[in-house]
Amino acid sequence: MKVLFFVILLAGVGNTVLRPEIENPLTLYRIIAPLGFLLVFGSRPVLVIKGTGLFFVFFLYNFLLARFYSSDLSQFYPSMVHYFYLFILLILMVDMKSRFQDFDRSFVRFMHIFYPFLFLNLLFEYFFGSFYPNLYTEERALRAFFWNENDLAVVLCIFGWFALSYDRYRGFPRILIVLLIVGVLFYNDSKAALLSFLFVSVPISIIFAWCRTGRISPGVWRTFFALVALCFVAVIVLLSNTVLNFESGEYTFNDLLIRPVVNILTLESSGETWGSLNNRTDAAIFTIIEYLKSFGFGLGAGGSWLVLTLPQYELGGAQSPHNALLQFTVDFGYPVLVGFLYAVFWALRRLFAPGADSHTRLKVMAILSFPILGLSQSGAIVTNYMFFAVAFYIFLLDRNIGGRRRIPREPIGPVGKHSLATLHNGRPIFP
Repeated sequence: MKVLFFVILLAGVGNTVLRPEIENPLTLYRIIAPLGFLLVFGSRPVLVIKGTGLFFVFFLYNFLLARFYSSDLSQFYPSMVHYFYLFILLILMVDMKSRFQDFDRSFVRFMHIFYPFLFLNLLFEYFFGSFYPNLYTEERALRAFFWNENDLAVVLCIFGWFALSYDRYRGFPRILIVLLIVGVLFYNDSKAALLSFLFVSVPISIIFAWCRTGRISPGVWRTFFALVALCFVAVIVLLSNTVLNFESGEYTFNDLLIRPVVNILTLESSGETWGSLNNRTDAAIFTIIEYLKSFGFGLGAGGSWLVLTLPQYELGGAQSPHNALLQFTVDFGYPVLVGFLYAVFWALRRLFAPGADSHTRLKVMAILSFPILGLSQSGAIVTNYMFFAVAFYIFLLDRNIGGRRRIPREPIGPVGKHSLATLHNGRPIFP
C-alpha cells in the first residue's frame, strides 16, 4: 500500500504533464487516486465512511453558501471536484500515517529524492529548454513539470521551510538550498514567493536560532522584533520611490507594497485593466467587496472565481483571485478566517519560545509564511498536489493517529537536544 501511495503522489506531482493533451482534465492522478481511495475503504471502511461524512457536510455547507449568494453554480461544481481529489489525498495520508510507524521518515525520504530531481530538471531546462509535453513553453520562465512558475514557486518555498527548520540541514546544505531557491525565484520573477521566503521564512529561522539558548525572555524578544518591524515599515515608507529592477520591469516599494495595501484597505481599484500588480490588487478588492456582502459567511466553493466573471468587475489579466488565503476565506468564510487567526496566534506564541523543536519551527514558519506566499498562486493551488501533500504532512505532524502516542522528532537525522524522545508522565522532558 505504501508503494501505491507514492505512485499516486508522483502522479499528483506530475499532474500537469501526465495527461493525453494540454487541455484534457483527465490526468493520471485523477484516474488512479480513486483506486487508492477504494483500497483504503476495503481495509479501513470506518475511516473512509467518517471522512466521507465530513466531506458531505463540507459539500452541503458550500452548496448552501453558493445558493444564498447566486443561482449560478458554474464555478461551484468544478471546484468541489477539485476539493474531492484533495480530500482523497488527505485520506490516503491519514491511512498511511496510522498504518505505518515510519511514514514520516518515508515521506521525508521521498522529498529528499524528489527535490534533487526537480533541481536537475530546472538545470536541464535552463540550458536546453523543457522537454515535457502539455506545457506552454513560449515564456522564458523555468517550471520543470509544473503548469507555471507560480506552481513551482510554492513547492520550492515549502522545501525551503524544511531546510530552515530541521537541524540536519544546518551549515552548508542550508545555505546551498536557500541560494538555489532564491536564484530560481528571482530568475522566474516570482515576486510574492521571493518576498515571503526572504522577508518571512528566513527571518523566522534567524529568530528561532537567536531564541534557542533561552537566555532572554520571550517578552523581550517580542518587544525587540516589534520595534524592528516598525523600523522596517518606516524604512519602506522612506524608500518608497526607490526603483527595483525585475525581469518584467521596474517597480518601486510604493508599487509593490504601499499602494496595493492602501487600495485594498480603502477598497478602491486601480481602474487599470492590465499589469500583474494592478490585476492582483483589483481582483482582491472585487472579491472582498462581494465577501462583505455575505456578512463574512462566504460565497461557497468557487465563489471567488464567480465574482470575477461579473460584468461590473473588469480585469485585463487572469480571472482569478491571485491570493490563496483570500480565496479560501472568501469561499468558506468564518471557518477559514477564525481558524487561520487562531493558527497565527498559536504560531506567534511559539515564535520566541526557547528550545522549540524542529516540528514546531516548521509549523510556525509554514503558518506565518503562507499569507504572502499565497499571493503567488491563483485558484490553481487546488491542483498543486505536491504543495498540499506537504501541507497535510505538516498538519498531521505529532498528531495521535490510530491510537498511537506520537513523539515529536525529526523524521531523518540525529535527535537533537530540543527534540528528545524521552517521556515523563506522558510528556517530553524537554518540550
